[in-house]
Amino acid sequence: MSDTCPGDKFREGIVTPSACETIKEEVIRKKILDLLLTEKEYLLEDIEEEVPFELSTPQEVFHLKVSFIIRIKGKRLILVKCGPGSVLARERAALALARLFEEIQIPLTVVTNGEDATLLNTLTGETLECGLASIPAKTDLLIRSAEFQFLPLAEKRIKLEKQILSAFEALGLHGECH
Repeated sequence: MSDTCPGDKFREGIVTPSACETIKEEVIRKKILDLLLTEKEYLLEDIEEEVPFELSTPQEVFHLKVSFIIRIKGKRLILVKCGPGSVLARERAALALARLFEEIQIPLTVVTNGEDATLLNTLTGETLECGLASIPAKTDLLIRSAEFQFLPLAEKRIKLEKQILSAFEALGLHGECH
């Protein structure tokens, strides 16, 4: 009789990325970076790449990476999460990440697989636009940012968002391999 849970082998397969998955994510990140620099007219200094984030829960510590964070005039305005497969499947985890990333929530969240994207209002979770064209160009973002609210996450929501993000991470459903 085995000392391991039958689900351990399954979970291990999900959490440990294959070389193919890692390559796909790298290709997606490069494609999105090129889009941000060429079509969306951001400068390299506007974009933070592979930004580390540590999520601490009573049970575990998770080391995550955010694909990109777009920062204009010293403020983080968009968190971008890249990964292969379904965009919809990663939206909730990406929202939790944008809400928890720093004391003030990052106003916009983008989830993309390199072919499709969803732009979300981080504070409300509302889908604003879909498609790669939904990723705001720098000039549009500057205009939009005048209407952004830079709010901390309510104390009672912090625990909930941590639980959501840690559940996605623990099951390997985060859409980003490490």
